[in-house]
Amino acid sequence: MMIAQIRNSLFCLCLLLIVNAVGVSDDQPRLLRESQFRIAINRALIANGERTILQDYLQRLAQEREVAILLDRRVDPSQRVNVAISENTFDAGIRSLVKQIGLEVSVVGDSLIVGPPESTNLLRTRCAIARREFDTIEGFTPKRQFEILRRYELKWDDLSTPREILKQLASRYNFTIENLEDVPHDLWFRGTLTYPNLVESLTILLTQFQLSFEWIDAETIRIVPEVPRVGIEGEHRPRGMPVADAISLVKRNFPNLEVQRAGSRIAFSGLLEEHESVAVLIGEKQPRRPKSGDPESKPLHQRRFTLKMVRKPFGSLMATLQQQGIEVRYNAQEFNEAGIDLGHKISIELEQATIDQLLKESCDKVGIDYEVDDFRILLKLKAGPE
Repeated sequence: MMIAQIRNSLFCLCLLLIVNAVGVSDDQPRLLRESQFRIAINRALIANGERTILQDYLQRLAQEREVAILLDRRVDPSQRVNVAISENTFDAGIRSLVKQIGLEVSVVGDSLIVGPPESTNLLRTRCAIARREFDTIEGFTPKRQFEILRRYELKWDDLSTPREILKQLASRYNFTIENLEDVPHDLWFRGTLTYPNLVESLTILLTQFQLSFEWIDAETIRIVPEVPRVGIEGEHRPRGMPVADAISLVKRNFPNLEVQRAGSRIAFSGLLEEHESVAVLIGEKQPRRPKSGDPESKPLHQRRFTLKMVRKPFGSLMATLQQQGIEVRYNAQEFNEAGIDLGHKISIELEQATIDQLLKESCDKVGIDYEVDDFRILLKLKAGPE
């Protein structure tokens, strides 16, 4: 069966919009990631045109900007939209485009997700909650956390099923899945997610079936029904205003939040995006949009690091670097055979250190070597004597 025929009959499939109109070319465009992805989506999007098919237009924008856009399987890609976009950022432009048909956009990892607002708006919060559960599950050693947070390109072929994609993840990250049969049978077009970690991959895939997952232990997850409402507890310190004024300001702008005083801070439970917006609103943080001159967009050799660690696992340092968008790789089998323990506790204190200074001091304490390029770190065994 031709891909075009499949597309006409299975319009509700999950589509990654980096393909051409009738299928996926073998010459897929390069997809930006990490700091380059952030630079791309933080550029303005201004476009005007005739009423057009949603899938085709998003696909065109994804190719032009070299970013991945995932259209939720519940969305009809053949809907038509009016093109009249004038926004300061790419993701805001996509949001203005799809809002006219009742959809939302979320930036998860290095991909844009377009889908129903009731689930899309919760994606980043669900990922953050699943990440925090690491600290409460027995067996989540620093080494295991490091493995779970490693980022890989996630690809699937035409007519793949979501169960097959989940099995692919289970094999890559070495875990088992309970209740896999609860994921409905479905056929998906070929697609790619741009280097998500395991938590992001599972959340993006399962939420399209109103499903989620819970950790049973460090090597087992169970698929469960999705909790309709989620939130993260957090506190924020106002800057340049009394706490009482900050509470009033937040309540005016976010009337659905139950904001309370917590000493010199304000506290509430809300979505990750709400915490970020409140932090800016009360002056705790400045609006931050990475540009080409910002530290996170610079090659690692041009960046500086200040940190203090007292008897903390080496793996937790690497996990922190990963959370900042830095790719860290190593050969787990080689490390195990050589007796290298990423949970080895180290103490270091550095101020305005180069990446080489940071890695040399920390890696020496574990007995390993490293290589580093512009945006990636490779941990490796030390070479033996010649």
